[in-house]
Amino acid sequence: MSPPTELSGARLLIVDDTPQNLRLISDLLAEQGFELMLTRSGAQALEKIQLARPDLVLLDVRMPEMDGFEVCRRLKADPSIADVPVIFMTAVDDTEHKVEGFRLGAVDYVTKPIQREELVARIRLHLQLHRLQRELMSKNAELEAYAHTIAHSLKTPLGAANRFLEILFKYKSADLNAEQRHLVQQAFEAMAMTGDVVDALLLLSTVSQQSVELQPLDMQALVEKAQHQLSDLQSRTQASIQLPQTWPRALGYAPWVAEVWLNLLSNALKYGGSPPRVQVGGTAEGAQVRFWVRDNGEPLSEDQRARVFTPFTRLQRERAAGHGLGLATVQRIVTRLGGRVGAGPAPDGGNEFFFCLPAAPRSDLAAAARTPAASPSRLR
Repeated sequence: MSPPTELSGARLLIVDDTPQNLRLISDLLAEQGFELMLTRSGAQALEKIQLARPDLVLLDVRMPEMDGFEVCRRLKADPSIADVPVIFMTAVDDTEHKVEGFRLGAVDYVTKPIQREELVARIRLHLQLHRLQRELMSKNAELEAYAHTIAHSLKTPLGAANRFLEILFKYKSADLNAEQRHLVQQAFEAMAMTGDVVDALLLLSTVSQQSVELQPLDMQALVEKAQHQLSDLQSRTQASIQLPQTWPRALGYAPWVAEVWLNLLSNALKYGGSPPRVQVGGTAEGAQVRFWVRDNGEPLSEDQRARVFTPFTRLQRERAAGHGLGLATVQRIVTRLGGRVGAGPAPDGGNEFFFCLPAAPRSDLAAAARTPAASPSRLR
């Protein structure tokens, strides 16, 4: 019997429809100090995972009624248990079989007949990785909460400093020379930029912590609101923005998606051509809708596209002031809403920034205009 380790006592669920296999594997793993649950049915396996939440699942691929692939698919589709690692057990050792398992979310494969040392090593590896992942998620949550607290605490002194500057400029500007008034104006701009950073950090932390309900979106209203907020920038850059006649319907959370459009359109106006020409649109792609913003700016390299959604990354500092949080905010929001983001070359040159959201079911379309999340008056 192996000496106990820090992973002894971990709860494992073994799923196999063959009694002999269950007995052999359970005898082997019991010697390692694991707490075991056994079942011969895929349906029962899902029930046990819901009730007891094992630390890892050993799952046979070939089972009657519900095979291992279907069990894994349903497990990963349930957010409450999706993070439970799954190792498939199969007598079929072919690449296609393994690829399908990994596509469904399994972390590893072992082939039958089971090799004792290999099975124990793989189980211990993935238990350790899963434990480290949970610890990392916990630390990240602590950091997000800390960042939110700090950013929120900065709002009050920043607001006070801004009011002091306003008083100085309003009541003492006559006593200031041209250079001093210029310095006050620069202080105003610096305070505004600092406020933008604080607001962006608050939004980033809020997105990570807040749970929202997805609702059908009035995308035209959200884009028009963002365009209105950017009207001064659009006027200064003499930019044109081309909008579609109709929009495919998607699910999301309107206040967050409004921020996505605001950041993507602002990015296109700041870094587009001279003058910027911006095209906006969306296309339905099966279960998702792909929305995009295309500009006529200098095309980004592959390396730049890979880094552009990283927080505090600014690729063209000389073009416009900023804090490098806009596209990171876009990625955080869209990921939390069950979608994805990306960047690539636009069809006619320039760059395309896109995000995908779940498509709205047809039953939701008629009610979309009545839902609070789709109403432009409830955006902020």
